[in-house]
Amino acid sequence: MVRVVASRKTTDLALHLQPLVNAFLPLAERAGLDLLVYCTRRSLHEQAVLFRKGRPLSDIQARAQTLEKQFQRPDLAEILLAAPPQYERNIVTHAAPGQSLHNYGLALDCVPMDNGKPAWAEDAPSWLHYGAMAKQAGLAWAGDWDTFREFPHIYLPGAHWRDLIRQGKETPDV
Repeated sequence: MVRVVASRKTTDLALHLQPLVNAFLPLAERAGLDLLVYCTRRSLHEQAVLFRKGRPLSDIQARAQTLEKQFQRPDLAEILLAAPPQYERNIVTHAAPGQSLHNYGLALDCVPMDNGKPAWAEDAPSWLHYGAMAKQAGLAWAGDWDTFREFPHIYLPGAHWRDLIRQGKETPDV
């Protein structure tokens, strides 16, 4: 099994996101939220490994073809296909390499802590508090998404991976 660990350093985030995060973290702390930042910037290889979890090879090949044909990124398709097989049952992300704001340093994932343990349950009241604090600091919260919700995920408002993937670099001109 390959274990992938993304950066947890807020200094690895894009420079224009750092001031919002630097406002958010103390705001959350003052509001009584104990947070664990567990993902900031994620490499394209790390994204490929995560995307492969829980998926059959046919789905991985189909997404590689989409990356190559629709987004004109054969480099990303190659990264996805070259990642080692992952034999886990559960899908952990919908984003292939280049399709996550983490790849551009424009998102971070945190989890509220309850008595020193992560409060992952979506019905934990701390998630709504977390989302409200993120928005108060000027961040967008994926807990507000319509199609699916990703409570830990906060990101630069207005940033879209579809705009960034065509630039062909991990450091965006946003």
